[in-house]
Order: sequence, then C-alpha cells, then structure tokens
Amino acid sequence: MAGSVKEARLGFAARLLRGLAWLVVHTVQRPKVCGPKPVVEGPAIFVCRHVGLMDPVVLMVLYFKKLIHPLVAKDYYEANGFTRAFYPIAQCYPIDRHNVSTRWMELSLEALKKGEGIIIYPEGRRNKSGEGLLPFQNGAALLAARSGAQVVPVYNAFWKFPHRYRLAIGEPFHLDPLPPEGPSSAWLSSQTDRIQSAVAALGASVDA
Repeated sequence: MAGSVKEARLGFAARLLRGLAWLVVHTVQRPKVCGPKPVVEGPAIFVCRHVGLMDPVVLMVLYFKKLIHPLVAKDYYEANGFTRAFYPIAQCYPIDRHNVSTRWMELSLEALKKGEGIIIYPEGRRNKSGEGLLPFQNGAALLAARSGAQVVPVYNAFWKFPHRYRLAIGEPFHLDPLPPEGPSSAWLSSQTDRIQSAVAALGASVDA
C-alpha cells in the first residue's frame, strides 16, 4: 500500500512510540467512529476539527498502517529539547502560525508524493469551547490544490475521561478543478468553505 508504515521503514524509536500510542488510545480513549470508517489509500489530507491534544494520535491509531504526519505548531514543536526530539520521532511536521513560511508545505508535498497522509487543523488552534467550528484558514485548500491529494474531513467530539472518544470521518473527496490562472484567492476561499462544510456536516452524527 502506497504511503504505508512498512514502506517507510521507520526506526525502532518511532515504532515503539506508535505501539505505545496504540495501547494508550485503545485503553484510555477507546475511540468510537460514528458512522462508517472510509478506506483511505494513497495521498490524503485529513482536515480536522481540533478540540484536544489527542486528536492526531487517535486518527493515526485508527489508520495504523498508513504513515500520517500531523502538522504541529512550531512554538510547540520547538518549545524545548524534549519536544524537538519527540515530535520528529512522532512523524510530526512544524507549521509556523505567526510568520509566513513554506517549509511545512514543502515537507507535506514530499510526504504526499509518497502516498502518505497529512493531518491539518484549519482552525489554527484548539477549539477549547468544544462548540461548533472556528473559522477555517486556506492552508488545507492550498495544500490540496498543489498536491492533488484527496481531502478527508474529520469531526472530533470534545472528549473527557472516562468517556469514549467519539469522531466521524467523511468520505474522501477532491477539490473542484483548478481555474486556468491557478488557485486564486477567490477559488481558495470557495474551496475552504467547501472543506469546512464537509467537516461541519459530520457533527450531527457525532453529537447524536
């Protein structure tokens, strides 16, 4: 399978961390996928509602055989020596929320070319209220436009121990065809609205 963990040949530390994540998620979060869990093959951009620190971990465990890279805010990624060592082992990529940078885009495009996955949170920060969606930024739409990868909408419910972690995963889809002049601001805005609507639509099945 393209983009699989087996193809990536992860090192011992990365495999050990993944194993521990699998154990913790299935013991503590006990995730419940509300509705069908789609098969995701090839390059994929998981566009997610962001309500908690375990959001990317749960998703990576649910698609355990696929190599998925969560985008992590650079200020968290580089907070100290531990985080600078931990996040690369966890296959995360840093994204600068405060300054314009293309590094996250370059890393993501390289991973998608291999058939791997990217987890992105267009809200730009955690939705600590757990209510609805914060406004989406255009980064996910731009990444999908530049890579041609499928978009997988994900709606994570607000979780608190000891309850089960609930989420819904929508069917993968591709953005509308690019206009001849490329991804204009208006096109990116319309595609971002489409992505946000796809994520929001999953909320009913999670909250039911």
